[in-house]
This record gives sequence, C-alpha cells and structure tokens, in this order.
Amino acid sequence: MEEEINKVVKSVYQSDPSVTGVMVVDESGLCLDNNNVPEEAAGLFASVAARSEMALLLGANQNTESSPVVQIEADSMVIIIKRVYGYTMGIVKDKTKAAGT
Repeated sequence: MEEEINKVVKSVYQSDPSVTGVMVVDESGLCLDNNNVPEEAAGLFASVAARSEMALLLGANQNTESSPVVQIEADSMVIIIKRVYGYTMGIVKDKTKAAGT
C-alpha cells in the first residue's frame, strides 16, 4: 500500500508544478504520507473531508458514493481536500506558480 501511495503523491507533483505539498491521511486521521505539509494538518484534513460529506447528506443530493472536493483559498496558496476510497488527500498549491499566470 505504501508504494501505491508514493506513486500517487509523485504523480500529483509531476502533473502540476504549482503543487508545494501533499498529504495522505487514513480514516482515523493518521498521516500515511507527508510531503512538505505540517503533520498537525492530518486531523484537520480528515475532519474537513468528513464534514463535507455530511453536508451532502443535508442537501438535495443524497448520493453518498461521491465525496466533494473542498478548496480553501488564501492570498498565496490553495488547499484542495478530497476523500477517495477511504483516504483523504490534501494538496497545497502555490498560487504564484499556478499554470497560466
């Protein structure tokens, strides 16, 4: 499993030069892989992903098979959080290195 996670993390970095950090978190909020993101963010990422899934249940869309993508923007960075197959991935991007800018 660790090898598969490493491949995914590597592909994220290779596909987007604005990526400055990637974290993979399990269902318990335990950090499985961390590249340039403070480990303390693991629980936060897991919580945001879980709460966003709960929000779907409150809305008209009752499809629980799909996990929403949460994007948090600040002046210089963007954090993207999504749960996939029970794992939460957090991707940090530098807005100044974004493609096309």
